[in-house]
Amino acid sequence: MRTFFLFAPLAVVGLILPAMAQQRGDRDRGPENRPDRPFSADQAVQTCKDTIEQEAHQRFGTAPVNIRQASIDNNPGRNDWVVGTVAIKTSRWRPSEVYRFSCSVDLSTGRVRSGHIGVPNY
Repeated sequence: MRTFFLFAPLAVVGLILPAMAQQRGDRDRGPENRPDRPFSADQAVQTCKDTIEQEAHQRFGTAPVNIRQASIDNNPGRNDWVVGTVAIKTSRWRPSEVYRFSCSVDLSTGRVRSGHIGVPNY
């Protein structure tokens, strides 16, 4: 019986505290962490980077992919576009080729509408 009473409080703590922490976490969220808030620019850039890495691996195989620069396009009317450059090493004997890329990201859902890797910059 004693072991039951020793472990019962631990079991209760294990069941109650996670629920309390979750409730407190929901209540203490600031405006930047609300679930209904649109994706931030940083989240959009990261989502685009992930998409471009996947596309580069599909297009170039196992070649090393290095995203050098990525940012929200600052041209008027294009603030839902992420643009940047990616370096891809396609040959052991040649330097990496640098490509421009762009992604259209729905900032309300974080879904990438389209992602494109262009031709190499020479």
